[in-house]
Amino acid sequence: MDKQDIILRQYREIKSALNDKLILQGYAPVHELANDEVFGSRYMIWSNNMEAMRLTWDGKEQWFILEITEDLPLHALSRWDEIVVTPFNPGRHTAADGNAITDDFIKNLE
Repeated sequence: MDKQDIILRQYREIKSALNDKLILQGYAPVHELANDEVFGSRYMIWSNNMEAMRLTWDGKEQWFILEITEDLPLHALSRWDEIVVTPFNPGRHTAADGNAITDDFIKNLE
């Protein structure tokens, strides 16, 4: 499996776990963007109409980040506050590391 596949698998794992948790908390997915031309960066946004949460894979910086904003409706200059940031090296992280990363993102929602 190449590095981009490992990253995409980890992103999908985190996104799926967050989606399950956030839907139970009244959020709904509102926007997703994947930009393979820009280091494979991608993000997903959920909102409950009072605040929004964003999961991002920053391909240049090589990290996953979960952020929150109350600046709705969203616009290009919305201020996002970090909840958790986790560096990810697809050549070094194991499947167990990936599970721990996903668990850490979920724990930070509580």
